[in-house]
Amino acid sequence: MNYALAQQINALEVRADGWFDDDTEAYAAGATEWLSRLLDRLVSAFKLPTPYVYPTRHGVVRAGWLTARWEVIADIDLATHRVAVQARRSETHVVRERELQLEAPGAETVLGRFVAGHAR
Repeated sequence: MNYALAQQINALEVRADGWFDDDTEAYAAGATEWLSRLLDRLVSAFKLPTPYVYPTRHGVVRAGWLTARWEVIADIDLATHRVAVQARRSETHVVRERELQLEAPGAETVLGRFVAGHAR
């Protein structure tokens, strides 16, 4: 795994219960390990730039890729392994979206192709 991605994932692991508000729970260690493997496979297999990874509430992590033409945002639910990914073209109002269950056969490939089609 590349260093920048590992550092971002490690920052998720150290968040304790209540990191956002009283109702926010920490990310489970196994969940962040799963996310780490997922993003590493996507970056390696599809030759993607390293995404920006940041926490959101309720067990969801956001991975983002920004290029001159597209902004790609993937909201990844660490508990259910579902992803909602959206690509927005910067100079127009074009938006493309996909929702995937990442445990379904071929879903990682579909996600990787979608991101690669907009973020490279």
